[in-house]
Amino acid sequence: MSAESPSDNPTPIRRGKGLRLSVTSSHDDAPTSESGDPTLRRGQGLRLSIHDQASAPQPATLLRELLGAPQVVELSHGPLAYRAAGHGPPLVLLHGWAASSRYWLTTLADLSSDFRVYAPDLPGFGDSPALPEPATVARQAQVVTEFADALGLTTFDINGHSYGAAVAASLAAAQPLRVKRLVMTSLGAIGNEIERLIFALARAPLDLSLRVGYPWLNLIAPWVELWRPFATALLCIPPLPQLMAARFIANGLREKWMLQEGIVDLTKMDLRAHLMAVASVGDPQVFDALQSAPQPALLIGGVGDQIMPPDSLQAAAQIMRQARLALIDQCGHIPMIEQPEAYHAALRSFLLE
Repeated sequence: MSAESPSDNPTPIRRGKGLRLSVTSSHDDAPTSESGDPTLRRGQGLRLSIHDQASAPQPATLLRELLGAPQVVELSHGPLAYRAAGHGPPLVLLHGWAASSRYWLTTLADLSSDFRVYAPDLPGFGDSPALPEPATVARQAQVVTEFADALGLTTFDINGHSYGAAVAASLAAAQPLRVKRLVMTSLGAIGNEIERLIFALARAPLDLSLRVGYPWLNLIAPWVELWRPFATALLCIPPLPQLMAARFIANGLREKWMLQEGIVDLTKMDLRAHLMAVASVGDPQVFDALQSAPQPALLIGGVGDQIMPPDSLQAAAQIMRQARLALIDQCGHIPMIEQPEAYHAALRSFLLE
């Protein structure tokens, strides 16, 4: 892949070794989609290095555009919503559980100076309807492959967050010639063989129940949909958003406008997609993908992540072929929102080297 090299030489990260990224916290809110031009300060996570300042949109303008309705592409199963920005080599971003492409808004804006960045809503999340059949990790990876086909992406880098990282790893293993580089954000591995065996045994009845019961889930899905507005209104009442975010956010949420966005994504998540994402925990296919994916890989997460602790990322790095590890201080499970500057700097160091 041809791309401009960053001005600073990135620090090499050896397999199984970690790079610690220290950050300085800031508590100003990010701009919203409301009228009026917000003031953007250096270090807010919306830094946009523009090569052609005359023609490229400014950060605030780009962010407001991205906050609008997503684009839609028709795939074999139905419509898939996505957001896109920038010019350059293609980079695909996959969100995690209870999320959507909106979790990547600042990443889309920041990296758009170096990449053409695509962030789809996986089926059953955000504005993409659920699949009519069980959405396993491997099936979601097939959807992303079809998405890349529809947009004419012959080769691309991919970055997945949490559940989306499992999908990204599965796709990277299945498409070794198309995926150039793999980034796994906030996803680790079970390092103990006994624990993996226990998870595999526990998954068998769960997988069977989901496959047998999926037609019934399809029947009740429209009724569950009726409760979405009420659930959204209830969960947006303070301090419920703050309490729900506490387990995921290590040092307080800098961009507080994302709290409500997160609640909206949570309540928009399809019940079927939710259950299949939960069932993916400990999926042996994901472990096999980590072992077989041949691409250079970056594993990046937060030092304070309670969902995927640093030890689990270290375990994943040990079983992968070409893995690097980067940990961000003062950061939990969602680094692109909690510490965007350090997160985006690590991405650039890896993707543009």
